Amino acid sequence: MRAHSQRARLTRARQLPTVWVGALLCALLLVACGGGGSDTPPPQQPPGNTPEPPVSPSLTRLHTDGTQWVNADGQQVLLKGVNLGNWLLQEFWMMGQSTEAVNDQCTLEGIFDTRFGFAERERLMDLFRDNWITQRDWDLIQSFGFNAIRLPFIWNLLEDEQNPMTLHDDAWQYLDAAIAEAEARGIYVILDLHGAVGAQGWEHHSGCAGHNLYWETPEYQARTEWLWQQIAGRYADRPAVAAYGVLNEPWGTTPENLAVEAIELYDAIRQVDDSTIVILPGHSAGLDAYPRPADAGLSNVAFEMHFYPGIFGWGEIGYPVHRDWLTCGENGRGGVCEWDEKLQQLDAPFLVGEFQPWSGLGPELGAEITRATYDTYASFGWASTAWSYKLITNQGGEGNGTWGLVTNEQGLGLLAKADTWACPGWDSALENACSSARSRFTADRAGSQTYFLVVKFGSCCDGALDVSLDSLSIVDEGTGSELLVNGGFGEESGWTRWHQNMPPTLEFNNTDAAKAPSGSEGPTLRMSGTADINGGIYQPVTLEGGRNYRLSGVFKDNGSTSAWAEIYLVASQPMDGADVLAEGPFSALDFNAASKEEIETLFRAFGSTPYDVHETAREALTADRGSDVLDLPDSPAQLILAETSEGNQLSWQASEGASGYKVYRSASSGAGFIPIAGPIATTNYLDTDIGNQTLYYRVTATRGYAESYPGNEVATAAVAVPLPGRIQAESFSAMSGIQLENCSDTDGGLNVAWLDPGDWLEYRVSAPAAGTYTIRYRLASNGGSDGFATSVEGATAHSLAVPDTGDWQSWTTVAATVDLPAGESILRLDAIAGSWNLNWLEVAAEP
Repeated sequence: MRAHSQRARLTRARQLPTVWVGALLCALLLVACGGGGSDTPPPQQPPGNTPEPPVSPSLTRLHTDGTQWVNADGQQVLLKGVNLGNWLLQEFWMMGQSTEAVNDQCTLEGIFDTRFGFAERERLMDLFRDNWITQRDWDLIQSFGFNAIRLPFIWNLLEDEQNPMTLHDDAWQYLDAAIAEAEARGIYVILDLHGAVGAQGWEHHSGCAGHNLYWETPEYQARTEWLWQQIAGRYADRPAVAAYGVLNEPWGTTPENLAVEAIELYDAIRQVDDSTIVILPGHSAGLDAYPRPADAGLSNVAFEMHFYPGIFGWGEIGYPVHRDWLTCGENGRGGVCEWDEKLQQLDAPFLVGEFQPWSGLGPELGAEITRATYDTYASFGWASTAWSYKLITNQGGEGNGTWGLVTNEQGLGLLAKADTWACPGWDSALENACSSARSRFTADRAGSQTYFLVVKFGSCCDGALDVSLDSLSIVDEGTGSELLVNGGFGEESGWTRWHQNMPPTLEFNNTDAAKAPSGSEGPTLRMSGTADINGGIYQPVTLEGGRNYRLSGVFKDNGSTSAWAEIYLVASQPMDGADVLAEGPFSALDFNAASKEEIETLFRAFGSTPYDVHETAREALTADRGSDVLDLPDSPAQLILAETSEGNQLSWQASEGASGYKVYRSASSGAGFIPIAGPIATTNYLDTDIGNQTLYYRVTATRGYAESYPGNEVATAAVAVPLPGRIQAESFSAMSGIQLENCSDTDGGLNVAWLDPGDWLEYRVSAPAAGTYTIRYRLASNGGSDGFATSVEGATAHSLAVPDTGDWQSWTTVAATVDLPAGESILRLDAIAGSWNLNWLEVAAEP
């Protein structure tokens, strides 16, 4: 009934000829039918008295005006803020407590209920909340210059789960307190229902991982409407409450059904609050399922999306992905410009409710990109709240940039970390590791003590591991002596194997040059394997308390998926069957066995731990002038390639405003480029590491951190792939619309992905003789596809549908035949439909 009536409303709204007719019909329905016939009960009288809103000269009621957020005087307000994640809905990775046993709030609450009872569970949860955000946090938030916070909360913060549609006696204590603290500092609050009853997605950050029951349970939908009416009834006259975010990341349903359900929540709110802005959440697929608000009779409505350049498969952490996003791409029409066009068509304001611009970029570049991101969003009038204000980690320290603008001070434990979520395909020194890094440390125990240096690699979630490590070293800075045995991994001596569950395959003295990290000095250690691995090697080292030591080494990802590589220094010897984590006040606690006193000690420690503040980000955000990190020099022009006996000689014209240049190379046209030199001051470069393959080059201009888009692409003379043989999908000689991603198939590497109808790939091949050949395609698809057509020299050979393999990284092989001429020819694949991936194609002579 609910979905049917709402879809009918959406259809009618699209047919209305004018905005005022839609608004009039909506108003008449609200007066005559109690808000469109909703069966939701009226707001419950909240316990206690509704607080009188304090007078705040800086905050007035916000409303929408076209695409702008405006105040009571009609002046545009640019909301720039941060999320208070993990406070009123726990995310265990954000407090160093994520384990296989406990990784969401539902599980923890269930453990507390079983062990201590419901009332004691509520007391412990309040103890956590009382310490996660305290007065010092509000002062720090203000010191960053923010004027908005997005406040994520879970449904049972307010609703008594033992008595549905009944509020806790103390339901409002944390929302009231947060609004009052923000209001006193001139900060607006966006209330964000991060976890609805039943959960609106499969993820842990809905409060209950793996549930996603909201969409198929009318009771849960009705209770959520009721809950929003309680919230709206309490805060309808509170100017500091900028907006209601009705559902966070509601991706457990289709975009069309999301639009229906979100507008149902809007209707419920409008029964008791006709003025506060309601934020309609975007789907992971975008906003296209929503009507233009004015055409559907919706007033004071904004839209929300979450953007994570460099993370979750969106390129790699680094300057280029942020540049491409924030400056609209090479053609000037993508990135933020494309989204601005969508918002102009909807004629509604926008909230970028989550983004992460500083993680893994180091203190200086991270700060510059952070300021540039906020400023770019503000230039379109968008509100923006980064994820997240605070992050507690087992090792502490900001390093290359954690996900928190503040974290706990650094101790011994995790020395270096990279993972495929932060930087797939990494190849770096340990001191530049993308997730956590340091080059020196001080022994933290008095006297001469034994520690254990642990190399821990692993993978999960149906992923795959393939990582190499070399030149691992710990040097006493006072004496210059090396403390590690066999840090070059030419043999296994000095190291002890260890694993928690499935051990990785260890290859000491690995001599595969393709898998050696940059800066490797010889043989390497390679760790590999399939999913659910966690293990590695360790050796004891003796350190003197208070003395300084230097860590170094290089490591590389060879196409892993859902994988990590970590270096720890711990006091306890690793034991098989037990994980190795950083030791200290925030080591992961076993909530199933820990005493109540241990749990209380942990929760109190969150409120008293010394902080490490991202000072460079704070300075950048509060500076009078913005960043010039997106002030791009001109792209280098007229790149020329000459193939000589010494190598491939490149030259180009100097760029206006450039202080240096970077040279990029790929084995594929238009994709897969990696830097091989720069910044260099000259306008020429000789590449001697060329091999017998077709190579493609691009050059960019740099000025400080700013880096131009690449100039023209040049290539060496085409080298045809000899057949029979296997051709990696990314080794195309030409393409259109192609993107690459890390591949978890048995041979790893990259695969072609994100295909759309009309995209194509070409491969230059050479057959020994004319004839009919078997061609095998390694394919994956989540849902199946009409696939592609294969042609040879323009003549169609066959068309193939791609079967549903169940996942984008679940692979199968499909065979066909193709007639090839003798010698060189162009083998081309044209996408008939999207939704399929290609890892390789293999051509063999017919038997």
